[in-house]
Amino acid sequence: MPRFIDRLLAAKRWKTESFDLPATLFESAARLQARDALIRQDLHSVTVLAIDNVAQYYFQHHTCRDGRMDGPEQFPQLAPPFPSAFYEYTLEPSMYDVMFTEAERALPRAINQVGILVQSVDTGRFGDLFANWGEVLQEHRSDVPAKWVLFITVFAGHKDDREVRGPCTLLLLVVGEDGQATSRLRCRIWGIEDEQYDLIPEERLVAIGSMGSLAFPAFLATSFLHCRNVTTEENLPPAKLSKAHRRRHGQPLVRFKTLSIEPMKQVLRKLGRIENHGLSQALHLCRGHFKDYRNSSGLFGKHKGLFWWDMHARGALDQGAVVKDYAIKLPESGDSLEHR
Repeated sequence: MPRFIDRLLAAKRWKTESFDLPATLFESAARLQARDALIRQDLHSVTVLAIDNVAQYYFQHHTCRDGRMDGPEQFPQLAPPFPSAFYEYTLEPSMYDVMFTEAERALPRAINQVGILVQSVDTGRFGDLFANWGEVLQEHRSDVPAKWVLFITVFAGHKDDREVRGPCTLLLLVVGEDGQATSRLRCRIWGIEDEQYDLIPEERLVAIGSMGSLAFPAFLATSFLHCRNVTTEENLPPAKLSKAHRRRHGQPLVRFKTLSIEPMKQVLRKLGRIENHGLSQALHLCRGHFKDYRNSSGLFGKHKGLFWWDMHARGALDQGAVVKDYAIKLPESGDSLEHR
């Protein structure tokens, strides 16, 4: 069966999510189609991860002690493992009801497919590429140097929809050199310019902002990807189905990765005591960190660069340390992100 990203790439046009707002608030149809075409190009080159198991685990432990959902500030490691990644999962009814109230009002659930496109830009290039977003970097915590700005595009749809929905919200987040969020999560409705926000009632903005919470399982998946006892598996779609999909839509089904998180779940249960302390506190037991040898004699006196020390359960080196070069290779040109 095609995944959500397969449907997005196969659809000739995407339906814009209006959130029951007046059409006059949105950009012109031509402008929206042009932006959709650019983001469609991005989707052709992303690393695709199916995180259904991560989403299920997230919603099992989704609340803090005060009842809120664990957001980006709760996760120990958000350094982008890939320059561009698409995380997708099925939003099961029990998950949906945590976030939305349709079931309480005897209304059908609006979505059951979620896709999260996460793209990273080094802060050194961010100001040149996105001058109108300069205030984003001014808001970040001053105690940790800002390293990346994450552009997070949220797609939400329904498997039974004939029309495939395109992006619904855009999120921005600054991440520091330690891999932790250093700014608040900014949320914008896809296709509405900033100056139009004054025309939207505050209560509507709060309701729409809840769509941004759909990205939270992707943050958990990112933290998991930095754990050395979490592995990824490459998944090839069945050859016959892929061939049939190519015949109908001009392209094969997308390859995707899945995360094996069972060993990490055992660590969080036994050492992190997740049932007592919650997901975010348990994850901090497994936090990793960077070591900067760019301006010194180098690692072991010879290797210069920025290195990553993997997360490990006990927070000590008695089990040995695995060192990886963490140089993220961004595209030579930032053109693929200019529409943000």
